[in-house]
Amino acid sequence: MKKIGILSLALLPVFGFSQKAKVQTAWRALNDYEATVKDGKPDLVYLTKAKDAIDVALTHEDTKNQGKTHAYKARISYAFYQNALNAELKKLEPTVQDKNERAMLAYGNTPLADFETANEEINKIQEVDPKFMETIKDGLTKGTSMLGEEDIKIAMVTQQIKMESANIAQGKYKAKKYDEAADYFYKTAFLNTLLYKVKDTANFYNACISAGKAKNPTKIIDYNKKMIDSKIATPYNYESMYNAQMSKLDTTAAMEILKKGRVAFPGDLSLMNKETDYYLAKGKQEEALNNLKVSIEKDPKNPVFYLISGQIYDGMANPKEKGTMKELPKPANYEECIKNAETYYQKGIDLNSPNKEYQYNLIFNLGALYNNYGGYYQNRQPATITEMAKTQKENEAKSQEAFKKAIPLLEQALAIKPDDRPTMIALRKLYMFTKQDDKAKDMNERLKKQ
Repeated sequence: MKKIGILSLALLPVFGFSQKAKVQTAWRALNDYEATVKDGKPDLVYLTKAKDAIDVALTHEDTKNQGKTHAYKARISYAFYQNALNAELKKLEPTVQDKNERAMLAYGNTPLADFETANEEINKIQEVDPKFMETIKDGLTKGTSMLGEEDIKIAMVTQQIKMESANIAQGKYKAKKYDEAADYFYKTAFLNTLLYKVKDTANFYNACISAGKAKNPTKIIDYNKKMIDSKIATPYNYESMYNAQMSKLDTTAAMEILKKGRVAFPGDLSLMNKETDYYLAKGKQEEALNNLKVSIEKDPKNPVFYLISGQIYDGMANPKEKGTMKELPKPANYEECIKNAETYYQKGIDLNSPNKEYQYNLIFNLGALYNNYGGYYQNRQPATITEMAKTQKENEAKSQEAFKKAIPLLEQALAIKPDDRPTMIALRKLYMFTKQDDKAKDMNERLKKQ
């Protein structure tokens, strides 16, 4: 029994040593492979031997949590990726002459499994041996002369992975593989943060842009949130998250992020306009108008703000039932709403926007406003029979005045869009109301030719 006990105790160190021997085997084979690379004749037999050995070491308790084990795994995996990348570059040489173009295409096409593994192993070093990673980071920031030969090699691979991540991201973006580009821009930003303790705003932002082009709501939300949480956000990040949440039909989450954006960037017009759109959709006209007043103060030459403000007051003056669009009774402040709509439409017209669509809408809407205002007084009934004669005369005068204001505006609108049938019909009717029979006849003929 004693002999058995002694034998059992003797076996344990031998087994542990065999695992360390696997790390040594991986180290020797990897160095042999690197020597063949220097000679210009990479021999993958050595690299495969190194991989087999390190994979065994990564399964054993004695070596799987050692930083250097993961460092060798990172170097081996990265070497496999480099070999595949170089093969892709050579394949492209006959057809792509420009070196930069060839590199971007190669980065976009080369399989990434080995690169992913190398990147994961760098992160694993940070997890299992933060002191070792701190030594590597110090070597990268303060100079590699303070590192041993093997540490220099993992430091260089770590730095190369960072650079390769950026190149892969650009290659994937160029290849329009936006989902993958987003991931690699993000990884580049993360690795820069890990190694150099700086917030890589540019690559975080590129990750967000790529996620947007990929139309991937989950990544849009995740990557933009990362910038917000890291306190490097711009209004774009809040707007992107808002749009992504709206695409998922999560209005509550969308408004929550929009409110945070409005607090963080109270003067940003884009976020304000998103909020205004939301208010309009929810029928919150006063809130929308308050936002638009601020927008006009910040950008007084933007015709859209005047157009929307005019439309809101126009809608308030002429309310309609949702769904059926049936006309509802005029509000008590009808005249005030009409005046406000008129003011905003006219101010927008006065800007003389080079955008014909905006200018057309402003001119047409003001013409339609006068037309509807005239129609209101034309059909208005007197309060009592005794007031009928006087009221009818006043109503007729007001309706004629409004119709005559509407005509030149709708004529201008028709000049911008000569084939617009609704405008022609409205003008024909107005010509008849104002007793311009010849013009009414001409417009009728014009309509017949359509």
